Amino acid sequence: MWVGDSGNETYVSEPTVKEDLLVPDLSKDEYVSYASSDVFHARVVKKVSQNETDLAGELEQQWQVKVTKAFKGDAEGTAIVNTMAYVDGEGNETAGEGGVALVPGRGYVFAGQYDADNERYEPFGGITGARLSQELDSPAKSAARSTASESGETVEEHWEQAVTNERPGPPVDGATPDSDMVEAPEGEQ
Repeated sequence: MWVGDSGNETYVSEPTVKEDLLVPDLSKDEYVSYASSDVFHARVVKKVSQNETDLAGELEQQWQVKVTKAFKGDAEGTAIVNTMAYVDGEGNETAGEGGVALVPGRGYVFAGQYDADNERYEPFGGITGARLSQELDSPAKSAARSTASESGETVEEHWEQAVTNERPGPPVDGATPDSDMVEAPEGEQ
């Protein structure tokens, strides 16, 4: 918590956590889990809405999902997940670099924060905090998410382990967890 003094007024405000410092390396599930309030497996039901953003070719999409297991946090039942998608030069919709395209009927593990104001989950990086994970007992994918890991562990075992072993990612550009993980609110230093 930050305490400030502006002339004769004293005020208290909450710090702003820098997401890019919390998860500088999205390929390590232990880092992603550490920075997430919620990590859960869900099956996509359907896309419920889509809006263009201020950036050309960028789409914000909301998906209805059915939570099958919460590894961290209290996600349950039917929830909304907010993701980003992009339209390429040929008009095709894509998840963008590092992301996976959501498809109704498929299962995914989502890691990120709950946005209480909009009543939805926000995976890190728009969609890079999502992992295609068809079933809880299917083989876990490697950090690159393209091939099954050599350990033979299941999706459920992998994410339970990631949450158990969660830890902060390495510092970015000289930042340390004690000094630069949190920035002061606007106008403070």
